[in-house]
Amino acid sequence: MAEHRKKKGDRKRDRAEGKEFMDAAREAFVRFVALEKWREMEDMRETLGFDWAKAAKEAGHFLGRGPYQPLWVRRWEEHVLPQATGTDPGRLFAALETAIAHAVRDEEGERKVRGDRPLDEDPEYKAFIDAALESLFRETAGELEPTDGR
Repeated sequence: MAEHRKKKGDRKRDRAEGKEFMDAAREAFVRFVALEKWREMEDMRETLGFDWAKAAKEAGHFLGRGPYQPLWVRRWEEHVLPQATGTDPGRLFAALETAIAHAVRDEEGERKVRGDRPLDEDPEYKAFIDAALESLFRETAGELEPTDGR
């Protein structure tokens, strides 16, 4: 019986690589949500004639976050609204990312306290990860296909 057992070091490395992936996935999710909010604000500016401050106020409701909505709204009000009155879009976008990163971290902590499912099982997060992996797999498959020049 040639049973393959992983060494203790291999398991630790696998866990570390898994954690690195999850950390990168969280960062990418934060960027994704920030870009979604940015687009939402730009749409309001273009279609409704809102200034940045009004667009930021309207975009900060986070109805889809369910019971965690107050956490997201608080972070939005703390980081985004003060920057929305300025004229520097770069600082505003940085504030969006900061607010979302804090809100994600807050939500993860609150989920643990409540005994709720982890963020990894949230439908929006799962959809984001699925789309990202599908794109990655398509790219990888394209690299593996033979080219005409062989």
